[in-house]
Amino acid sequence: MLEIKNGILSGVEYPATSADINFSVDAGEMLCIYATHDEYVTAIIRSILGLQPLKSGFVTVGGDVVDASSAAYFRNMFSYVPHHLDMPLDKMSDVLSYSFEKENYVTKKMLKEELNRFGIDGALLDSDYNKLPKHIVQLVLIIVAVLTDRPYLIIDKLYSDISASLLMPYLKDYASEKHSVIIVSDDEDIRRACNKSLILDINA
Repeated sequence: MLEIKNGILSGVEYPATSADINFSVDAGEMLCIYATHDEYVTAIIRSILGLQPLKSGFVTVGGDVVDASSAAYFRNMFSYVPHHLDMPLDKMSDVLSYSFEKENYVTKKMLKEELNRFGIDGALLDSDYNKLPKHIVQLVLIIVAVLTDRPYLIIDKLYSDISASLLMPYLKDYASEKHSVIIVSDDEDIRRACNKSLILDINA
């Protein structure tokens, strides 16, 4: 289980009336961080990954506190899909070169098979990375993360062009295999499809 308890984010300003952040995500569950300002979303994700300590409160994974000494160990349990991948790629398939997972190495063939489930021709993996729509790039990264098979998956600011009716059943299947999924989205269909949602009422 991933949990933030009595959390106050560092690096952002809070109104005096704002409540602490409290949420948990168990294996098999999906959480939507919904309609939240980018700076707070970034701070939450960085806190979960142990890259930005909370001002107060704590983050735990499996009941163990994530701190400066343990953060690197716990980060190996997470796959993170950014809103936009800023890396020097030539072809879309080059993303596989950045996979450091030795036990669950993702091949081009595996990726093509998964893309077929979304009705997407695997030939796009040979397309120029910079010419692909950004939502397609993010979808490919989500599939790579699922195939990597780590316990926790974070999807940062999901593109609205990605169909919830196709993506959410796919992620539900993934979560059902004892994974936890966190999705940042302002799409009401995405929020309803998740087991839990976190709506930060922060009006600075």
